[in-house]
Amino acid sequence: MTTAKPIPELLFECMQQDDLQQVMAIENESFPDPWHISFFRRSLHPRKKHMHLYVARLNNEVIGYVVFYINCGEAHIMNIAVTSEYRRRGVAKYLLASALDIVQQHEANEIFLEVAVKNTAARQLYKHFDFEVYGIRKRYYPNGGDAYVLRKEVQQ
Repeated sequence: MTTAKPIPELLFECMQQDDLQQVMAIENESFPDPWHISFFRRSLHPRKKHMHLYVARLNNEVIGYVVFYINCGEAHIMNIAVTSEYRRRGVAKYLLASALDIVQQHEANEIFLEVAVKNTAARQLYKHFDFEVYGIRKRYYPNGGDAYVLRKEVQQ
C-alpha cells in the first residue's frame, strides 16, 4: 500500500511526548471538538502496545499525524489530521498509506473508521483507499452530526 512521499523530505515517525504541542495545534485547528492532550499522553504510554501514533515530520516540524489501534485482527483509524498549510498536498494520503502498511504487517483482517457524513474531503480520501460504507452512527459527534462507519478488508 506504500505511496510515494508527496514531499521528498517528509518523514513518517513514531509520535513522541515532545511532539504533543505541535500535534495539539493541528488537533485544535482541525476539529471543532478536539481531543484533550491527556488522550495522546495516555496513548503514548509503552504499555499501550495496541495503540499506534505517528507523525508526518518536515524539517523538524510536525505537519500531520495519524492515530490507530490494532487488536485481535482488527484495526481502527481513530484520527488523522494535517496542518492547514499542507492540506491537499498528499500528506494525509501518505499518512494513511503508511498506517495501512503497518496494519497489514500486523496481519489485521479488516480496518474500520468513522467519518463525518459532511466531511467530503475525508470521504474522498478514504474512497481512494477502497473503504466502503459499513453503517451509520446517528448523532455520533458532540455537535449532533452523523458519521459513516467505513470498512476495508486488508489484503495479506
